[in-house]
Order: sequence, then structure tokens, then C-alpha cells
Amino acid sequence: MRYRIDEEAQLLHLDLNSGVSAETALGEALAIIKVRPDLWSWDWIVEAETTPWDASFEQIARLAGALDTPPQTEVLTMLVSQDASLHLWARVMDFQFLRRRHVVVRSIEEARAQIHRHRKQPR
Repeated sequence: MRYRIDEEAQLLHLDLNSGVSAETALGEALAIIKVRPDLWSWDWIVEAETTPWDASFEQIARLAGALDTPPQTEVLTMLVSQDASLHLWARVMDFQFLRRRHVVVRSIEEARAQIHRHRKQPR
């Protein structure tokens, strides 16, 4: 899994398009969060053209369980994918992460635009 931390934009970008398994991606994400717990309060962009073959609800629960302190305000996880069923996963994840909304979009540009609009809304 590749990732970028954009300090200026306060944005974590995870790229799962390298064929990484969900279990490996989870382990790497947990390691990043352990070092940088402040990333929980940032917006995220997760690129996954298709959902990893081994993805499970248990893995999502493990990631949610690592959240020590929820963000003060609602943040977004933008899931960039062509997977037609990913919106179902996104809805389940909305219930597992306090003040984090999961939205499926088709492009990085659309993800950035939605984050920009969300940040402009009064909180």
C-alpha cells in the first residue's frame, strides 16, 4: 500500500491499487495511525478500484477499534472506486466510526471537490 500525508491540506491519501490484501493494508494503516493518531481527525482519500478480495467487516471493526478519540467535527473518508457494491460497505462503516462519513466517488478530483465543499460548510 502506498500512502501520502499532506500536512498542509490535513489529508491522508491511501492507495490500495497495488494489489495489496485488505489484511496487509489494515496492518499498515494501523501502524500509521499508531505513530500519527492526529490523522483520525483528518479527511481521508482511499483509492481502491476494486475491493480487496479478503476484505471483511471484522477488519473494519479492528480499524474502528483503534480510534481512541473521535474527531471534534465530522470528517470524510472518500472511497475512490468503480466497485458497484462499495456503497454498502461505506454505509456500514458510517456506523462504526463516530463523526466519520464514508462516501464512494469515481475519481480523485471528485473526492477532493467533495472534501473542499464539506470543509466550507458551517460546523
